[in-house]
Amino acid sequence: MDDANNPLQNIYQRLLNHYGDQQWWPADDEFEVMIGAILTQNTNWSNVEKAIDQLKQQDGCNAPALAQADATTLAQTIRSSGYYNQKAQRLIRFARWFLQQGGLDALKQQSLE
Repeated sequence: MDDANNPLQNIYQRLLNHYGDQQWWPADDEFEVMIGAILTQNTNWSNVEKAIDQLKQQDGCNAPALAQADATTLAQTIRSSGYYNQKAQRLIRFARWFLQQGGLDALKQQSLE
């Protein structure tokens, strides 16, 4: 998809030009932002950071690892994020869906409509 013809990309670029980089989400990559979005539901960011740190320590902050994760083990890893049993299931389902779609590059090629 050509970014010049992408209305959302145009809006983003205009906001970025006006306000600059806001550093609003301290993630290492796009997938970590997605994981953080799931983990931050009904909790505060400091608890999410702890959960992400735990995932990183166990090399589990990536789609293949999460897709293969044991829900009980994952729940304990992300316990600090609250609602950890639900979030573990959601992370696993999300990671499987993400991989089935072909990953980030494939998702970026899909129409926004």
